[in-house]
Amino acid sequence: MRESIEDIRKRIEKIDREILRMMANRTAAAVEMGKMKADDSLPLRAPQVEEKVIERYVMSAKEFGMSAESARHIAELLIVESIEQQGRIPRPQQSKRVLIVGGNGRMGGWLCRFFASRGHKIRIFDKGENARFPVEKDLKKGVRDAEIIVLATPISQTAEVLKEVLSYGPKGLVFDIASIKTPSIPILREGASKGAKVCSLHPMFGPEAASIINRNVVICNCGSPEALDLARPLVDGSNVIEMDVEEHDSLMAYVLGLSHAVNIAFFEALRQSGRGYKELDSAGSTTFHRQVEISRDVASENAQLYYEIQHLNPHNAEALGYLQRALDDLREAGVKGDREAFEKMMVEGSEYFGGN
Repeated sequence: MRESIEDIRKRIEKIDREILRMMANRTAAAVEMGKMKADDSLPLRAPQVEEKVIERYVMSAKEFGMSAESARHIAELLIVESIEQQGRIPRPQQSKRVLIVGGNGRMGGWLCRFFASRGHKIRIFDKGENARFPVEKDLKKGVRDAEIIVLATPISQTAEVLKEVLSYGPKGLVFDIASIKTPSIPILREGASKGAKVCSLHPMFGPEAASIINRNVVICNCGSPEALDLARPLVDGSNVIEMDVEEHDSLMAYVLGLSHAVNIAFFEALRQSGRGYKELDSAGSTTFHRQVEISRDVASENAQLYYEIQHLNPHNAEALGYLQRALDDLREAGVKGDREAFEKMMVEGSEYFGGN
């Protein structure tokens, strides 16, 4: 008797449950491995092993008539899930006393939860109380007791707080997570020259991130190799990018400043057009909806933070100058009918992103 569509759907549902059961078994095995890694103080990630796993999935996909791309996505999802679970396994031998200055803020709170999940002992220095973590009232005492001091303060306040923290002679690792480093560079460099274990980090994600796994974290060298060695294991599982602290802001002018500016300009242009969003959305193209999705997220972000990213980075003027020039070129080519210039812009853009 021929199966009905409903019968096939039930069969698929049964297979789906079996897939999830096998995924759970795989994750359980990964947790067992994670406990061994924790006992032996091994890093969470082994990139060469991960590549072999992905390659195995891609090769096996051919046998089952699946696309290599789908197999790669499945392998990557499973790897991330495994590392996520392994990252939550406490490592008592690596547990540190961590003081998070600004721990009641959104990113400070994220860092509190992250470090606590990895077995560290957390204290906060900030205004108000905290329902989960103890609050240190004396910054000097907190700095001298801590093995790791993290500054999760507003960009405009970071240099001043960093100077105060370093004045207390911390014995542990000190780092900030400010999105702009220029105001703090002299203090960071001076601290390192005097023997402080100080560096500077920049998590390239916000407090809505579910995990650090596969997220980018910039670690800036401020002159203390020991600080870098201490900082790397703290963000194990992330994609670490290292650079001298002086290089950071020129790169962020494009990675943050320019990308923020493009999205702010986009939603501001829509607003100034006088056309309601619902009207535009109802007729929107795929490209429009993708752009709106990003711009809506930007519009909902912390306005003070985004202002400081624009205002305090001295390299932003250069990046915005290129944006203005690009808009002028686009107006010249498109509006005034220079087909050759317009097509050249499109072709060169494709080549820039690695296209043909």
